[in-house]
Amino acid sequence: MTRRTSAAPHRPIIVFLLKCLVYWGVALWGVSRVPAIEEAGIRLTVGTLQGLLSLMHISVQRSENVLFVGNANVEIVSDCSPHMPYLIFAAVVLAFPATWKQRLIGLTLGAVVIHVFNIVRILTLIGVLVWRRNWFDFAHVYLWQTGTILVVFATFAVWLRTVAARPRPA
Repeated sequence: MTRRTSAAPHRPIIVFLLKCLVYWGVALWGVSRVPAIEEAGIRLTVGTLQGLLSLMHISVQRSENVLFVGNANVEIVSDCSPHMPYLIFAAVVLAFPATWKQRLIGLTLGAVVIHVFNIVRILTLIGVLVWRRNWFDFAHVYLWQTGTILVVFATFAVWLRTVAARPRPA
C-alpha cells in the first residue's frame, strides 16, 4: 500500500508561487538595471494625463514630469506610473498554466486596464488637490494604493475566469 504525502495536492500551487517569485525577481532585476523602463512609464503617464486634461479643456502646464493644474501641481515619479503593478500582474499571468496566446491576451488587456486605472487615480488625486487638499494624503496613501492592489487582483481574476472557461489543449 502506497502512502500519499500531503504535499502532493499542493504541488501545483507551490510551483505556481515559485514561478511568480522568479518572474517577479527577473522583472525587479530588469527594472533596476534598465532605467529606460521607469522613464517610459513616467513619460507615458505624464503624456496621457496631459492629453486627457487638454481634451477636457482643463488648463494644464507641463515642466518635464510635473503637471500644473489650477492651484495644484503633481510630479509624476516612478511610483506614479503603473509599471510596478503591471509587472506584478505580468508575473502571475506568466506563471499560470495557460497557452501563450491566452497569456498574451491577458498581458495586453492587463496593461490597458492597469494604465487606465492609474490615469483615473491620478486625475482624481489632482481633483482632490484642487478641491480638498487636506484629503490628499488619505486618498493617495490609503485609498488609491489599496485600489491598485484590488484592480491588479480583479484583473487577474477576470483573466483567470476566461482562461478557466476554455479547456487547454492536451
